Amino acid sequence: MTIVGQKNCEIRQVILMGWDLLFNEAMEFDSKPFESRISMAAIGVGGAGCNTINTLSMIGLNDVKLISINTDKLSLDSSNATIKFLLGRKITNGQSTSGNLELGQRVAELSINEIKEKIMGNDIVFIIAGLGGGTGGGAGPIIAQIARSTGALVISIVSLPFTAEGKKKGEVAKLSLEKFFKNSNTVIVLENDTLLTIAPKLPLQKAFRIMDYLISDIIKNISETINKPSMIHIDYADLMKIMKNGGSSTIMYGEGELNNIQGLVEDTLKNKFYNVDHTTAGGALINIVSGPDMSLSMMNAIVERITDGMDSNSDIKVGTRIDEEMMNKIKITAIFTNVKYNVGTRKVSIVKDEAFSDVDSLFP
Repeated sequence: MTIVGQKNCEIRQVILMGWDLLFNEAMEFDSKPFESRISMAAIGVGGAGCNTINTLSMIGLNDVKLISINTDKLSLDSSNATIKFLLGRKITNGQSTSGNLELGQRVAELSINEIKEKIMGNDIVFIIAGLGGGTGGGAGPIIAQIARSTGALVISIVSLPFTAEGKKKGEVAKLSLEKFFKNSNTVIVLENDTLLTIAPKLPLQKAFRIMDYLISDIIKNISETINKPSMIHIDYADLMKIMKNGGSSTIMYGEGELNNIQGLVEDTLKNKFYNVDHTTAGGALINIVSGPDMSLSMMNAIVERITDGMDSNSDIKVGTRIDEEMMNKIKITAIFTNVKYNVGTRKVSIVKDEAFSDVDSLFP
């Protein structure tokens, strides 16, 4: 070996020894306890929204206040929310709005101060509603607007009705969706038709439970990403950057084995809950939860494949959290914001149900 070669070998040994020292120190390092003071609330509006609040209650999400708002007293009474508010008590007499958007909107507008009092003081507010009905679709956008007026980041999560429920209900849902876009920072849109693909043979009640759980998991992941210690942490500022002007958003979800990253990513990309092209997104929030065996290269491969095709200028934030109970499992939740979606230019008139054919007469 030449003198130069021997010298280079010695240098490499010194470098490796330095890395060994660094690795050992890193493995022994114990960070300070993590604390976050970000306050969050999840508000279920209407029957579908209140059902999701019950699911959130069952999964034990302690960091998020649970609020149910409805005109239907029977539905509200069965809610597990810590805060409940009955809309239009003297107008609908504790009954539903029977799919009347205008009525749902008006009863919410008459209760702006009361609603604001119950939801203020939160940094992030999730509004959950099923579209096609009167309370979720009519009152929901007003409540989103009230939440934004308090200074909160408003993330609305809405589900579109089945195509089989008819053109009329679809048009009512489209009108509601336009208003949610206007009044929210970000609207995550889910299509009930997706259930026909992933759970076609399940009884209806169990199929809807899947959608409730998905929405609950979105909220749980965002909450834990911000409020729990993570290997790669996403803070409130990161979330604001991605979602403050997030517009129309979609979500993909996948679970699988650590030894099959390619299959996991392919399944995740197939699991679209909103039929749009995610590569048109202006931003992405990718949350990865796995056991202690997940490596840096695995995480990098997942993010690269999921964001493949997106513009290089897109804002992409990745959160990674280790869960000892996951072992060799891995779970991916990816939210894509500012996806290109055209609500449509066709004018849709508000449908007045026969039970409330003269809405104005109901109000003082």
